[in-house]
Amino acid sequence: MGFTVVSRSGSPTRRENQKRRVCFRLLLRLLRRGFVVLSAESDPKMPNYSIRGINVEFPFEAYQSQIIYMDRVIESLQNKCHALLESPTGTGKTLCLLCATLAWRKSLGSFSTRKDRKNSAIPWSDSDEPLSQSGGGGGGAFPTIVYASRTHSQLRQVIKELKRSSYRPKMVVLGSREQLCVNEEVNSLRGKALTNACQYLCKKRGKRQCNHFNRLPDYLKHNPHIGDEPVDIEDLVNIGKDSGPCPYYITRELHKDVDIIFAPYNYLISNGYRKFLKVNWTNSVLIFDEAHNLESLCADSASFDLPSVLLSACISEAQECVQLAAARRDSLNDVSINPENFAILKGLLLKLQELISKVPIPKRDEGFTKPGPYIYEMLKSLNITHETAPKLIGTVEEAAVFLEEEKQRTATNAGSKLEIIADMLKLIFRENGSNHADVYRVHVQELEQNSTDVMKGKVSRTLSWWCFSPGITMLDIAQKGVGSIILTSGTLSPMDSLAQELKLDFPIRLENPHVISSNQLWAGVVSTGPSGYVLNSSYRNRDVPEYKQELGNAIVNFSRVVPEGLLIFFPSYYLMDSCITFWKNGCYRNSMTVWERICKLKKPVIEPKDSSLFPAAMRDFSEKLQDRATSGVVFFAVCRGKVSEGLDFADGAGRAVVITGLPYARVTDPRVKLKREFLDEQSQLADVKLPRSTLLSGSMWYSQEAARAVNQAIGRVIRHRHDYGAIIFCDDRFEQPSQQSKISLWIRPNVKCYSRYGEVISDLARFFRTERSNFPARLVTEQENNIVSTLLPVESIEDNPTPAFGNSNLKNVGVAQNELSRLEAFPPANRASPLERDGNNVKRNGLTILKHTGKIPRIVKGDVMQGCSSRKAKLVELSDDEETPVERRCEVVDLESDNCETQTCVTEVLASSTCLNTMGLKKKRKVPESQGSASSSVLTAKGNGGGDKKEASASAFLSQVKEKLNTEEYKKFIGYMQALKKKEIKLANVMQSIVQLFCGSERDHLLMGFKDFVPVKYRPAYEECIKTRKRQSIIFGNSN
Repeated sequence: MGFTVVSRSGSPTRRENQKRRVCFRLLLRLLRRGFVVLSAESDPKMPNYSIRGINVEFPFEAYQSQIIYMDRVIESLQNKCHALLESPTGTGKTLCLLCATLAWRKSLGSFSTRKDRKNSAIPWSDSDEPLSQSGGGGGGAFPTIVYASRTHSQLRQVIKELKRSSYRPKMVVLGSREQLCVNEEVNSLRGKALTNACQYLCKKRGKRQCNHFNRLPDYLKHNPHIGDEPVDIEDLVNIGKDSGPCPYYITRELHKDVDIIFAPYNYLISNGYRKFLKVNWTNSVLIFDEAHNLESLCADSASFDLPSVLLSACISEAQECVQLAAARRDSLNDVSINPENFAILKGLLLKLQELISKVPIPKRDEGFTKPGPYIYEMLKSLNITHETAPKLIGTVEEAAVFLEEEKQRTATNAGSKLEIIADMLKLIFRENGSNHADVYRVHVQELEQNSTDVMKGKVSRTLSWWCFSPGITMLDIAQKGVGSIILTSGTLSPMDSLAQELKLDFPIRLENPHVISSNQLWAGVVSTGPSGYVLNSSYRNRDVPEYKQELGNAIVNFSRVVPEGLLIFFPSYYLMDSCITFWKNGCYRNSMTVWERICKLKKPVIEPKDSSLFPAAMRDFSEKLQDRATSGVVFFAVCRGKVSEGLDFADGAGRAVVITGLPYARVTDPRVKLKREFLDEQSQLADVKLPRSTLLSGSMWYSQEAARAVNQAIGRVIRHRHDYGAIIFCDDRFEQPSQQSKISLWIRPNVKCYSRYGEVISDLARFFRTERSNFPARLVTEQENNIVSTLLPVESIEDNPTPAFGNSNLKNVGVAQNELSRLEAFPPANRASPLERDGNNVKRNGLTILKHTGKIPRIVKGDVMQGCSSRKAKLVELSDDEETPVERRCEVVDLESDNCETQTCVTEVLASSTCLNTMGLKKKRKVPESQGSASSSVLTAKGNGGGDKKEASASAFLSQVKEKLNTEEYKKFIGYMQALKKKEIKLANVMQSIVQLFCGSERDHLLMGFKDFVPVKYRPAYEECIKTRKRQSIIFGNSN
């Protein structure tokens, strides 16, 4: 059966043999009932793969695509070269990346944890002093790994993956003071105000001191093991609470001597943050996860915008500093702060404001544009040069700190705007900054004036210095002697243009396939709507009423055939708001509006433009998704919005995604226009051996940016190996080969273009009927179904350690594989869910293993289990009876009983008429007496006998079916029964298939036995199917 139990010591003992027999009998019982359980004595050692001479321990049996992915990672690390690795979401790339990287690092020498050092041959000191205070990672002997992702919520998921692996490097996760500060006196502040307040309390030697900071040395001395086990931001905050040490400064000290650092992107791409890191960059490994937006983030970090309203605020702050410094000098004779310096600063800012206001702008739409070096000419006219800039920056920072101290004294929480001026000057006059000025553009844009500005005669303008070559940031990093830079994401293609933008050589590249099979994905281009009107969201067509009406009608039909969660992505907020407003207001004759028709089918949720409202929208989505009184949820969102970036809509949360158009950036946007012009100039001036066609032009970049946004939105569905879903392209431009070539590689072969809308709906309905049969709805707990807990950051996360037997391998054996799919909480790829403890019980995938003293464990199914009797289950309900309120119960499968009858316990009342037996088939509750047994649509024995006789007959027939059919046939039969129960198909449409399954000389009794369960009105048709099948058998038999 593929199930083996191996003694850890080699030869099995008598006690181990007894345990084997117990486990084997238990496994057989569970397999007969569709369950699989972890063996009590299975080998706890993880699968080990030898890849390029490196032994990689992987928590599960790896797929071929995962092995290939780890191979590319190790190749990059061994050869000290850079890599672009694309692998679809749900293929387990994060776990592969961690295991491969840490296995390579461990092959060089032991980790810096105390345990690894003690077990290694390398001498080390067991003193309480930190090993290194000068950086270098792992004591400086081995390369440091820096793992970066976009947000802390994504890093939280990465650290969870690290906990699943067998590797325990010395680690730390970096965060800001806002996330880590536990001092209640200042942690309500934000930004620079919090930084200055923190530094003030840490330097102060009076009554006002930070006790958390003062406790840091003693804590580190007595807890040298901190970081030996994976810890997250929440873990560090919990350490610091209740008068503990400062979590922020724990990370400041800890990151100097670790094997791996987890940090947000800005710690690497921002020059200021990089200087903060005490890392030996030589031969270090930098990993950028979710790197599909890395180029734009690099460009943004090297650019600035200075609107006139912000400049005015800085001038006001400078004036305030002058007044405060003068008052302090007069009243306290404090000459340490010179108000004249602040007066000079104010004068320079006023001149800069005047200079910006006098810039000639012939056309407000186009603005004023000059080459990048022009910024130095502007500032030179104010006597701000490379020589004078450092002193000016010092004055600005002094003014900001002085202002913050005053605000602390007066309990004012507002942050200082002057820090923005300091950051701007540091960017312009950074080391070798003028060498890169050619890839910048100076732009002054005149904005729409508000009524106040008009009255005062002010002009609202913004001075911008935009970087159009993100590669300067990556080059700056690479020149520090970094060994390998690995970029990975689900959507990196096209890779040639990405490599050109980042100005690095990426010799190792990978576009991995998905781990799902092709039948788990439906992908189609819908070029016309129900009325035949062309679907095209281009600028010329998007505001046409006929287009909005046609798109709305198409979404109504999608809402009807797509089960559970449906995601609709628009190219922009403007188009989404415009369409929804039209659907709400447009009403033809006396019919319902499009919006009312959508809401009748699914509950709507709209992505807010204000990011502060997004958590509430996600909670609303989760609550509506869990509401069993509804048929699902439709989420209206925007490409490049929060919904399209990094959120996990697994299983029913996202059964289909609709792309309503291509999310091209606004072509008149000055930054977009200048970027295109810059790339066109660069491609014309490039003196390279590459063909001109392979160079990135402005139009290519413009199109590829839209394609990446589409691929990101598409990635919200199909989140693991056993997931399924549909991708619907509602724009006829996706029919073009040039557009399809930009779709992710794993989707491309499955895309089908439809000329008629009716074919789309029929194919979609057929797809979901088939897949719901192949992947029956699994039992999920409320926690599993609450996607808010996985999509949004939480206040704190308890770290429940995995039990020792949590590493046991889970095997799918025989017919249990299909039945297991409805019980497994399927995580990405081949990940097995960890065991959780609940008192003395162990929970796994919604099942609770109750421990009996001296007895074999029994499994309790709960949550969605509903009332059923203690008698054996009927096969399946085929009637159309209305659901009535019944008692909600949990079903217990006691494995110490040979007949394994179910027991029930009442928990609550809810509206449902069904429950699940141990085979996963649904039971019929009560048939109204007026219907009688003949008209009943219950698959039960014919006659007027008692319920026990009917159930016994049904149970006996089910046993015969399982005995005569092979695994695949039995799986199909179970799928038909479930589809009938869910009313996805009608009995008349599936009878032919059932007859085909039961045909054969040894299965004739199954044909007649099933007839007893067919309702009277369908029996003539069933008998005709039998006759037809037998005639075909005779004909084919004679022809042979």
